[in-house]
Amino acid sequence: MWFSNALLVVLSAGTTALACTLPTDTPINSISKGFAIQVQNASYPVIHNRLMNLWAAGGGDQHLFLSPAGAPASDLTLVNGVITQLSGGKTIRAVINGEYTAFDDTTKMFMTERGDPRAIYDVKYGCNQDTDAVQTELAFKERSGVIGGHLCVRLASGNRYEFRYSPPGNTLVDNPNHLCIKVTLAIVRN
Repeated sequence: MWFSNALLVVLSAGTTALACTLPTDTPINSISKGFAIQVQNASYPVIHNRLMNLWAAGGGDQHLFLSPAGAPASDLTLVNGVITQLSGGKTIRAVINGEYTAFDDTTKMFMTERGDPRAIYDVKYGCNQDTDAVQTELAFKERSGVIGGHLCVRLASGNRYEFRYSPPGNTLVDNPNHLCIKVTLAIVRN
């Protein structure tokens, strides 16, 4: 009898899920205090808990890659749902409008001062997948008028992971040969 009770305790402990208690208030869609973005998906350790970095491209654009590629970005803000940064005296914003690929039906997200279609987010609370602590997250809302879809990261040239937009209903991102990993974007500060 001791063995079966001990086994039940072990089995029930293994099935207990972490669950934090989320605040009941609704966060506003603008964040003026600088932050960095941590990518989370515990099912994929190769990308889990890495930071979003900026990689200088032509014309003042900044391409978005997971660390260690690029330069750390801890001074991001959120203005009316759009990731924003003051860079070299110019304001750049997260947009979705580069390098569409048909094989996974995704489009690159990057930062620019041009008026490309904006990547718009809602601010929400979530539970950290590792610590179960309450965290502030950016939940993808729309690509300038196209509601839904999600952000994912995909292996790019030079063994770097880039940020991509996947439209609503897209299943091509799940192809193991061209996997684009859906991620949670958590706000972190030093």
